[in-house]
Amino acid sequence: MPFRSPESRTDRRGSLRLLRLLLAVSVALPLVLFAGIGWRERGEAQEEAERSSRKNALILHEHVLKVFDTMAQVLDRVDERVHGRSWREIGESESLHRYLRTLVGELDQVGAIGLTDSTGTVRNSSRVFPSRNSYIGDRADFREQRESDAGLLIAGPIADAATGKATFGISRRRSGPGGPDGNFDGIIAAIVNPDYFFSFYRQVVSTEGESISLIRDDGVILMRYPPLEGRQGPAALPTLPPDRGLRGEIRKQPVEGVFRTDVSHVQGLARVFAYKRVGDFPVYVVYGLDQSQITRSWWRNMALDGAFVAPATLALALIAWLAYSRAASENAAVRRWAEEVRNRERLEEALRQSQKMEALGQLTGGVAHDFNNLLTAAMANMHLLGRHLPPEGQRFLTGANTALERAEKLTRQLLSFSRQDAVNPTVVDLGDSLRRMGDLLERSVRADVALDWDIAPVPMAVAVDSVQLEMAVLNLVLNARDAMPGGGRIRIAASPGPEPRSVRIEVSDTGAGMPPEVIARAFDPFFTTKGVGKGTGLGLSMVYGFARQSGGNATIDSRPGEGTRVRIDLPLTEMRPPEPAPAPTAPVADHRPLRILVVEDNPLVLMATVEGLTQEGFTVETAEDGVAALELLETDRDFDLVVSDVVMPRGVSGIDLARHIRERWPQLRVLLASGYSPESLATMGADTASVLAKPFTPDQLAVRIRSLAGV
Repeated sequence: MPFRSPESRTDRRGSLRLLRLLLAVSVALPLVLFAGIGWRERGEAQEEAERSSRKNALILHEHVLKVFDTMAQVLDRVDERVHGRSWREIGESESLHRYLRTLVGELDQVGAIGLTDSTGTVRNSSRVFPSRNSYIGDRADFREQRESDAGLLIAGPIADAATGKATFGISRRRSGPGGPDGNFDGIIAAIVNPDYFFSFYRQVVSTEGESISLIRDDGVILMRYPPLEGRQGPAALPTLPPDRGLRGEIRKQPVEGVFRTDVSHVQGLARVFAYKRVGDFPVYVVYGLDQSQITRSWWRNMALDGAFVAPATLALALIAWLAYSRAASENAAVRRWAEEVRNRERLEEALRQSQKMEALGQLTGGVAHDFNNLLTAAMANMHLLGRHLPPEGQRFLTGANTALERAEKLTRQLLSFSRQDAVNPTVVDLGDSLRRMGDLLERSVRADVALDWDIAPVPMAVAVDSVQLEMAVLNLVLNARDAMPGGGRIRIAASPGPEPRSVRIEVSDTGAGMPPEVIARAFDPFFTTKGVGKGTGLGLSMVYGFARQSGGNATIDSRPGEGTRVRIDLPLTEMRPPEPAPAPTAPVADHRPLRILVVEDNPLVLMATVEGLTQEGFTVETAEDGVAALELLETDRDFDLVVSDVVMPRGVSGIDLARHIRERWPQLRVLLASGYSPESLATMGADTASVLAKPFTPDQLAVRIRSLAGV
């Protein structure tokens, strides 16, 4: 019987164990990595849901605050209207009733307005005339106003007498002799139109797991969308407990916050809530989202991740299984061969050893080759896929790349990570100029604002400053956008004007419109109706100045509630737009290397910019901020151009740096690189012709530098 060394048996059994281990690892490792990715994405999904909830609460807060401010103004106007009148005059005044009906008709927010005397009897209202003298003296808000001046008092929930729907109201004392400390002389109250809120909330709530509530600080729910449904219709809304849930969280963070609960007080569900106090009113707007919606979103993400992981896992497992089966089959063949040639021990042993080494060599080479091919193909395709995926899909790509990078034992970091020029008239075709602004204007409005175009298909040659033309139209579109916080439509039209040899640009919106006193001052410099920090009051004055400097005129047509229409009338010209200049046949090129000063405080961006410009043939010097750049220029001004970031530390921004350079060294050109659009930088004083928007590639930067340097 031939002698078989223990070493040969151990080696083969060890190879099979190694292949079994490889088979197990090829399945277990991707699953472990997939579980880790899932755990991380679960946290990211929760954080994204909370960020989105906080954003929605902020949007809802602005909407409710405007409603409350409008209601307060309505009560003030009614109080002024009835000031000095007796209750008998108020009750018999049909003109007052018509005035109240007009207010309700003009303001969608208001459901009804009523005036109640000191006994609790409603003496006049917007509903019917003469008033039915209904009694509300037993209502809590009336009693509270009678006892002391409560200011603007939020009352509710109450049922709308006309529709029966749950709503709430706002009341204030009627002004009388002695001021707030004088005798009580009744109240003026208005109730909110719930349909106005619900129509807006339907635009915010997109899934059945979302809810919006208005909650008074004593826990009373004034309104909820969607309404709770009971067996017989809308269910009554409970009062929130003072020591837990929302009110407990408000006690910790009284202005705004986000919190999670496993059992909500209203529906008993696990939910995420974001809340914000409505100005100085004792009311909170609360946005809620079911935790199940977040979980479903997470599962969808995991399914997408699984679409990447599963094929790779199956391929690795199949390769390992084929290798193991092949090795096991070869091992059995070797044993059979050994038994058949037992009498030829030395030859059989040599042959068996030869086959073993050959099998292991083929196995190792095959597995390595197939694995490397698979890994290389996967990584290459992931890289190519990264060029086409939208930004929201990048984190899934990152998860798949992480699994591949760990298999290769490499570590990587993913780096994502107002014009005041003199008028320079040129002859342009108005229609062509407006059409070229299409992409810019589309990017300047929100998703809930639609742009409608109506440009007459006729030649309309005008002599204007083309840049100022674009800025004027852009300002009008931005003003129209801001006048429609809840969305709407903007119409941009151009056609022959009503006067001979004229053309008209018209920008109209479906916003809130303007009263006559605002229209009278709309073109005044620095006049604005926007809040502090939200407008300079120069947009419309710039439009008017452009129209007048171009030989035309600008007018405004607007009514409250009917939108605004701004018209710019310009004279036509007999001249025609110039033909594009032919490219020079033999340009004289400046072959000297350009010397560039790059000012950038981000070391990674600075390194990439310097490397790219160096490879493009430029001589590059650097400065880490605007202060360092000015210090360098004091001693060395032999630069062809300065490339500078806009936002930098130490108090000197890129715009400040460009202004200093224009004042001290006017022959030196400055190119600003920024993530802000050139249009927004123009409002800060930057020259939009010398702005390069980020992101950009080194070759794009080089082309822009050569263009500005004139080479």
